Amino acid sequence: MKDLATLFQAMASRQWSWLVAGIVAGILVIAANVTLMAVSGWFIASMAVAGVTKVAFNYAVPAAAIRGLALIRTLGRYAERLVTHEAAFRMLADLRSWMFERLIPLAPAGLEGYAGGDLSGRLRADVDNMESLYLRIVAPIATGFAVILLAPCALALFSPAAGLALFAALFAAGVVLPLATRKMAAAPGERSVQLAGELRTVVTEGLQGAEELLLLGASAEQAHRVELLYAGIVKEQRRLGSINGIVIATVTATGGIALAALLAIGATELSPSGITGPELVMMLLYAAASFEGVAPLAAALQAVPASAATAGRLNELATAPHPVPESAANCVPEGHEIVFRDVCFSYGAGAEVLNNFSLTIRDGSRVALTGRSGRGKSSIVELLLRFRPYRGSITIGGAELRDIDSRAVASLITAVPQRPHLFNSSIRDNILLGAPDADSNRIREALGDSGLAGWVDGLPDGLDTAVGVAGSAVSGGEAKRIALARSLLHDSPIFLLDEPTEGLDGETERMVVERLQRRLAGKTVLLISHRPACLALAERVIRI
Repeated sequence: MKDLATLFQAMASRQWSWLVAGIVAGILVIAANVTLMAVSGWFIASMAVAGVTKVAFNYAVPAAAIRGLALIRTLGRYAERLVTHEAAFRMLADLRSWMFERLIPLAPAGLEGYAGGDLSGRLRADVDNMESLYLRIVAPIATGFAVILLAPCALALFSPAAGLALFAALFAAGVVLPLATRKMAAAPGERSVQLAGELRTVVTEGLQGAEELLLLGASAEQAHRVELLYAGIVKEQRRLGSINGIVIATVTATGGIALAALLAIGATELSPSGITGPELVMMLLYAAASFEGVAPLAAALQAVPASAATAGRLNELATAPHPVPESAANCVPEGHEIVFRDVCFSYGAGAEVLNNFSLTIRDGSRVALTGRSGRGKSSIVELLLRFRPYRGSITIGGAELRDIDSRAVASLITAVPQRPHLFNSSIRDNILLGAPDADSNRIREALGDSGLAGWVDGLPDGLDTAVGVAGSAVSGGEAKRIALARSLLHDSPIFLLDEPTEGLDGETERMVVERLQRRLAGKTVLLISHRPACLALAERVIRI
């Protein structure tokens, strides 16, 4: 429950007005419906009495009230759906932002302990499932409790005994019975969430490794695992459905017993000076309609365990320890000189990749690292980006890297990784990630310096061309140059370039290197490359 409260607070932090408006709209809709039923019952019974007794009866006012209440109920239901769904979508957007802010410091080291399919499932399916937290849990519970408290008070104006009986019935149907069966729903609810997460992991990893599974003849075994997990989910959902059916039947029976009790109470109070016949009919229909407000409480309370399990999976990810925690020192670099002193680093419990590594890159100089794969060149870039913990000392402008705020590091350093990620959007959108406010002249300049201008001009949609999922619609060299153009727009004082010309033909590579020679003048640059033409960017080449 603590995880559920934490996630709800994150989702609702900026949307309280929408949340309250949705709950108020729901209460008003139920009030309009209950009042409509009550007035209709009283009106029909009064008309019958007037017809039998030949007493004059003004039917215009109640008839108009019935039409007005029907209209209010219809418009209110539409408004309630509109407001509650808008609130849910806004909360979901806030949750995604909240999760993303907490995942940024974890990548990549803090996320390596999670399977790819499990991580994908938590970030997509589990987050999407939290949409129901407000729509199916919070709003129905708030509305239901309001009905339990308010509906008996209104009925007590006609008969205190009837009001007390209605309160007891509503409380039993809306709270006691669902809570009594909630324990029964806890285990299958949590189990279904766990199995759904495992199923997403197995399916995702199976799709990613489909070729290997076919080559090894393990595809049938993988399919059997999927079938077992799916069968387990169906089994748990059937258990939940059975429990829900029991609750609905019990609530319905409680409503019938409540109406019988109210009829008995009303019958004893029938008199010219007490409750009249039309008023008794009104009270019965009023009570019957009141159960509409508490009916969703059973499903809402039963959904809490599954939602709590989903929230626990997300909160576990959001609260994972940072590989490089923020320091309270918050040092500010004085310059851009980078100094490594006796730096040691290893991946987990494996052999050390860097052992007492030392290097100085003077402010405004360009240094290249080259050597065989596996010597730690890309790891040096990840250390500078505060992605991984290290032993020893790394300073930027005299400030220890551990003591520099991560946001300050992001503003100081621009990185082009060996495998840059492109988002499923246009070339323009991917480039503007480096500087969202860049004008067309700066974009054009970045395109030219990265060797993209001619290629983009030849595309039918130009900068609006979609790059596909993870850049699948462009070649590796084009993806690399898009990432390079993005970095040039960022234009920070320190550049980390990991194989920036990989995938380019010789002529394009020479042109890009010439442009970068001019563009990176005065910048502090750490370059990683095996290509002789690219190494010409550096003033000093160090072989590791």
